[in-house]
Amino acid sequence: MGLRDKLKRLERARRKEMIAIPQKDGTIKRFPKSAVRDAYANLMNRLGTGADAPPEHPMLEAARNSSDPSWSESTYSADESWIEPVEDLSES
Repeated sequence: MGLRDKLKRLERARRKEMIAIPQKDGTIKRFPKSAVRDAYANLMNRLGTGADAPPEHPMLEAARNSSDPSWSESTYSADESWIEPVEDLSES
């Protein structure tokens, strides 16, 4: 088995361990499985924080731009523009 064949086999094995999100332009964005947890945590941290929000996780953008409805209509594709910070009604 040549080096080229070994590289191809390693690439196929690596792709099986990745999450593939098809994009509207025909490309595919790939992320490690750990990105699901990181993207969800990022989304929850961004909700209602307004200008103080952390930068968006790349997987959230990929889900929003996906051609696959299971991604484009998922929690990960939520558009945060409809969320406004809630007024603090607690008494100090």
